[in-house]
Amino acid sequence: MPAATTIQMEASPADHWSPRHRRRCGCHGVNWVRVVCTAIVLLFVGLAVGGLFYLIAVSTRDPVHSASIDAVSGLDLDHPTDLAGRAPTLDPVFNLTVRLASQNQVTNYPNCIWPGTTVEVTYRGVQLAIGSAEQLCVGARETKEQHVVAWGAGVRLPGSALDALAADALRGAEAFDVAVKIPTVIHSGYHSYDPRHVHLGTLVSCMSRRVGDDPVAALRTPCHASSADIAASYPNKGGRSLGVPVNVRE
Repeated sequence: MPAATTIQMEASPADHWSPRHRRRCGCHGVNWVRVVCTAIVLLFVGLAVGGLFYLIAVSTRDPVHSASIDAVSGLDLDHPTDLAGRAPTLDPVFNLTVRLASQNQVTNYPNCIWPGTTVEVTYRGVQLAIGSAEQLCVGARETKEQHVVAWGAGVRLPGSALDALAADALRGAEAFDVAVKIPTVIHSGYHSYDPRHVHLGTLVSCMSRRVGDDPVAALRTPCHASSADIAASYPNKGGRSLGVPVNVRE
């Protein structure tokens, strides 16, 4: 019988390493294609999640509200008391500017001042005048303003408030609070099967607004805004007519 042929293969350097050394090195059993593919998938998942959070962050910011008092008339504080010794009545008229600015970089829905929005002017908690704002909407990165006139008729300030207002007027330091009350709206789709949802109104509080202040600076000073269930209101001179939440068709 022919002699068996012996084939000798030269061992690789890694074959002489101990099993512990092999595990530490990881030189055997590594599928680099799988590692690279996994890394690419994780990278794309991370980018997708990060992009989603970015879109949510830049499209869900609340708008910035601000207001300025441009002029006022009808605050005649020199009138004497009436026969009953009561303080005189006032018929003030305030000319105001209301601003709405979007902070969103992208948006599917505009930010709006809805019909039925009222603008109220108070002094030390006493309402002096009220006016009605028109609908005003802003898209992404937009800023818009509108002029509002607020009236008061037969307003009687308590004695302490009247004295304080007279003293402020002598110093040229009259400051009033302005409240913009945006009503609750009910959104409905174009189709009857679309769900309806309620968007709560917004109470905008602009404190200590001085008459005749630099309007640019005043309108750059943001007001405090909070959600509230507010009914639409359509005031007239010296009166108010209350309505119901506004129904908006999208």
